[in-house]
Amino acid sequence: MKGEARNEGMRLRACLSELREYVPGKTVRGAVKLSSNENPLGASPKVVEQIASMLKSGDLDISKYPWSEREEALREEISAFLHRFHGVSVPTENIVLGAGSDGILDTLTRMLLERNCEALIPIPTFSLYETLVLLAGGVPRFVHRSAADFSVPSDILLELLEYNKTKMLFLCSPNNPTGNAVTKEEMRCIADACDAVVVVDEAYAEFASHSFLEEALNRENVVVTRTFSKAFGLAGLRIGYAILPDWLVTAFRKASLPFSVNSVALEAAILALQDEEHLRRTVELVRKEREFLRKHLSKTFKVFPSEANFLLVDVSPLKAKAVCDALAAKGVLVRDCSSFRGAGDSFIRITVGKREQNEKLLAAMQDVVAEV
Repeated sequence: MKGEARNEGMRLRACLSELREYVPGKTVRGAVKLSSNENPLGASPKVVEQIASMLKSGDLDISKYPWSEREEALREEISAFLHRFHGVSVPTENIVLGAGSDGILDTLTRMLLERNCEALIPIPTFSLYETLVLLAGGVPRFVHRSAADFSVPSDILLELLEYNKTKMLFLCSPNNPTGNAVTKEEMRCIADACDAVVVVDEAYAEFASHSFLEEALNRENVVVTRTFSKAFGLAGLRIGYAILPDWLVTAFRKASLPFSVNSVALEAAILALQDEEHLRRTVELVRKEREFLRKHLSKTFKVFPSEANFLLVDVSPLKAKAVCDALAAKGVLVRDCSSFRGAGDSFIRITVGKREQNEKLLAAMQDVVAEV
């Protein structure tokens, strides 16, 4: 209606016209879902059982707001886990929580960007960074990753830095959707050369060979964000955390929405950190099956090295959409990467699944190659 259009123009911020709607991985009941980088083993059975028991007994009361003492308990569990798993001692006071790493990134962007401030984003990468920058009134500036291996061109990146405007720099490591990690040398070079806050998104760090936790503790301009959605299998509960330098912690807590992490998510995250055996099984399965998929897919397509729980595959001369649609018709869902800025139209992203899921994918891919 004309009236509705007029009201929309009067009330909505101009930046919304620049936003791209987020395209999630598809879900189809009964299909093999390898499109959203979820844990192939699911959540820990121990976590599911204990949460169900706590809800039934009333020990976990969802009619009450989350208890701040449980947030502190989770921070203590995170600190202990990071010391065991990575050998890094992270003080609990430097750990903040949020509704997934997405929620933390949202808070950080609102804290650090003002109108016309710039944020550098190497592409292709997670599309949410661009959305959050625009919503904060900032200006996203894009740097194309190397076409050969999707590495970050640190020399070009540093040339674009404007100390009076550039306030944030987003680095996803391992990167979604390409799977490669930023090297420690690249990170040190970038962090040393800029005044901007370097946000390192480590959503897939449990599968990778290295992390940047120490950089966040030892530098004033590095933040590391993490999630329980991937390796811990809690994607549906939306909980994540970040390691911040001292000067950002108080401001983050002021800017965060109250009770952004729900009570069930808090308890589930605590329990998930305690079941390290489930995490170990997950990481071992992903690394083994990632190599299985790479070996077989490489016979037909170019497959890029990955340190995450997925593989990026170039299906050219075929088009990604045609391949994804054909696979979906055969009951296998993978991600068309055309929606990732700078990715082109021939890349698909395949989440590493269990052996039977991966075998079904490979069989379907063979059929698709013959048909498309």
